[in-house]
Amino acid sequence: MSTLEALHAIVTDDDAPQIIRDHVVDALQFALRNHPDYFTRKEIQWLAQWDDTRIPIAAGKILNGMNAA
Repeated sequence: MSTLEALHAIVTDDDAPQIIRDHVVDALQFALRNHPDYFTRKEIQWLAQWDDTRIPIAAGKILNGMNAA
């Protein structure tokens, strides 16, 4: 969880270069879509609440799949 918190700090830091923030978001989206088993349910629930809309969409799809199963 601490790694995700560090990545969240980068994404929400206005002083961080936009290209770095975009790369972090892209990497998280890739991991969520292709390797959701890397994350715990708690982590996915937390990611679903991020301010950046791209991460919550990917995390929400995984949560919906977990709830349906």
